[in-house]
Amino acid sequence: METTRFRPDDLVSSGGGSKYLGFVPVAIMDYQDKSEDFDWADVFIEVTLQIEHSQYPRRMQVCGSYDKEPNGNIKSSSLLKRVYYLFDAIGFQGGPDKIGNWVDADGEAISDIARILSNEHATNPLEPKFEYYAYVYKKEPTKEGKSYTEVYPRLVPNTEKGRAELESYIAFLKGKNLIKEFDESTAPNGVSQPTATAGEPTRF
Repeated sequence: METTRFRPDDLVSSGGGSKYLGFVPVAIMDYQDKSEDFDWADVFIEVTLQIEHSQYPRRMQVCGSYDKEPNGNIKSSSLLKRVYYLFDAIGFQGGPDKIGNWVDADGEAISDIARILSNEHATNPLEPKFEYYAYVYKKEPTKEGKSYTEVYPRLVPNTEKGRAELESYIAFLKGKNLIKEFDESTAPNGVSQPTATAGEPTRF
């Protein structure tokens, strides 16, 4: 009796790799504040994303340390830019005050930033809306030989304008060699490296 292998549509790869890599529509499921877990992090917001048509969540990390003036006030930095990339995308009007503490749009202190964001800027898990567009890629292998799947820490609205903006920005980063992707097709002996779903936070 002849038979064929079972491979559901959601396991069919595209372009030589997972169809859930590259530019994908995503829904924001929740947020976690992990800044207390890392001594070096003034900010560590982990955003749980659901990729459209995928059952597996991905996590985007907005994290790093602020650059500060001699008096301790924060100043413009790559971290501050990433924070506002996220907040502008989701429509959150709060942010850090001049010393880096979270405040709302009225300047009132926020004691639990993750709770506020999850309550006000996440989708209904029963009917997720894929309102954002993200870039998901495999990083070059670490010294241990693992290649991590990462979400670049910038979301845009899932609109024609937003998608064009993100695709142009990622192309710019690749051109500057600031995103280093792992190409399985060029792995030694054609063997894929072990992969994991999260790695060292992206800080550029």
